[in-house]
Amino acid sequence: MASLPRNNAFGVGSPSWNLPFPVGNMTAAELLAYLPHWLKSVDVVDRFVTHGARSITIAAIINEFRDQPTGTEFSPNSAMIMIQYPMRRSGFEGWTVGTHGEWPQQVERKEADLSVTDFRLPCLTHPKDVKSRSPEKVARNREAEPIDFKDLALHVKEHPSGDDALDLTRCVKHALEHEDEVWLFPTDFQCLVIHLGGPARVTHAHHDRQVFARRDHYSFSPAKSTPGKNRILKSKVTPKSKVTPTRKFTPGRSNMHKTRIGSTISEALSRSATPGSTFGFTPQKRTAEDLGRVLLGSKRRSGRLVGKAINLREESENEAADREFLDSPYSGYSTPAKKRKLSRTPRAPKSSNDSDFEQDYSEPDDDVPDNDAPEAEYASDAEEVVSPTPARLGRVAARKARANIQSAFVPQRTALKLNISKLQLSLKKGVVPKKEVPAYMKMEIDPEVKELALAFATRTPIHLPPPMLSANRVKIDSQTIYLYAAPASPTKPYNSLAEMYASAYSSSRFSGPRRQPPFRELHKLTEPDVRDASDWAENIRWAKEQFSAFGSETWTEYDWHLECITEERMGRRWVSEEVVHAGILG
Repeated sequence: MASLPRNNAFGVGSPSWNLPFPVGNMTAAELLAYLPHWLKSVDVVDRFVTHGARSITIAAIINEFRDQPTGTEFSPNSAMIMIQYPMRRSGFEGWTVGTHGEWPQQVERKEADLSVTDFRLPCLTHPKDVKSRSPEKVARNREAEPIDFKDLALHVKEHPSGDDALDLTRCVKHALEHEDEVWLFPTDFQCLVIHLGGPARVTHAHHDRQVFARRDHYSFSPAKSTPGKNRILKSKVTPKSKVTPTRKFTPGRSNMHKTRIGSTISEALSRSATPGSTFGFTPQKRTAEDLGRVLLGSKRRSGRLVGKAINLREESENEAADREFLDSPYSGYSTPAKKRKLSRTPRAPKSSNDSDFEQDYSEPDDDVPDNDAPEAEYASDAEEVVSPTPARLGRVAARKARANIQSAFVPQRTALKLNISKLQLSLKKGVVPKKEVPAYMKMEIDPEVKELALAFATRTPIHLPPPMLSANRVKIDSQTIYLYAAPASPTKPYNSLAEMYASAYSSSRFSGPRRQPPFRELHKLTEPDVRDASDWAENIRWAKEQFSAFGSETWTEYDWHLECITEERMGRRWVSEEVVHAGILG
């Protein structure tokens, strides 16, 4: 007997992932509710992801129907790891949910196909590496033996119901209600389904995409943080003193040096006045230490001055020297005797007090002359406005040299030209053009079709007693399939017996029913085109519903059988799901 490995993610007694797949249909909710370990099968992953599954929806379904052994929720990250592992182990290196469509599709996964008949087990697609030949190691790559149907209900807190349930849910509930009966999964699955009245009819609401869509709004609880984790000890930060906002103005060059040193001194004083702080000994106060060096003329303090306190409010010798140099007429930055009102140099405010903040203050417009002011206060338009104006003519050569250096290193910039025709700017700003309403939203639906569509979800099939067929009639079987299948072409021969049966039972091969024996069973014919709403296509769909709901197998393409089916459909106003869908969407 194949033992269940230790890495059991869904609790003790959960079915093994190497439990064989039965013959029949299962919804995505049933697979995850009763056999969640089948997520390790590449065919289950291929079917789910092809039909729109995501790790968050898979985890939501598992949390909805199962109790986890640890008591916590099954996370989407765990679901992603569980479905990535078999795909990458089976040869799809670097596989992700987003790149699933880029890989070649081995099997066509139709929306309406919920069968798990030919699904492969993990022990076949990506077996475990067995280094020793012990019975326990070898059993990992063998099929698990059948289990009791009652064991499928272990760790299940809620059974699938409604559109989430199909044949497997009915079997599990029957086994729980009749404990004296012994039914094994998967060997007795078909027998138990027939015992319960035959397989249930698969509707559009049973499809995987619909099951996943009903869990799009599932929200997971936030992860609990570990106490003390990711905590960083933060040192006490002394709040900086608030600086009163002042009126912004651009000082002249003669005042730049004073303003810069004055602001630095004020900042240093505010830091030194902070209680509990030592000036110049903490990393935050390195600026104050550097300030001391600046005020001392960028000279390193000697040992005899270490203990001496510095009075930052006292004017230093360097500051006085700088002021004398700036005021000197030989510095090249002196202001002419006749003052001019310059556009880039506004007048200094009358008060230098920082508390003179005015909310609605605005500087005078220098481009508009004042009529009351004398003409000598303004510069002529022909003069070049440069601030400050050099006092010596020798500075012209320096300006030319500076311009040549800038032109050598700074590339010339050209104005950006916008192509208005390509931009297609709207005449009205902020107006977003309205999108055109899709055609299907403007289409008027026939009230009769709408009524049938609303009643389709709650419609139950009505049984019509099937006719009796002769045992000696001509039939299509393994002996006569070679006679009734379409002739194979030399370039495309038949590769299997299934392809020959598909040709013999093709619903579109004769553009309608056969006119001579053998008359084929309607439920065995291939699905008609979804856009085909003819009586022939509707009769086939009706016969398939009778077979899936009641097991009727004797409705054929004989003329009298087709007439009975058409009369039954018309009398009960029966329509297929394909016709309802085509009637709504046009």
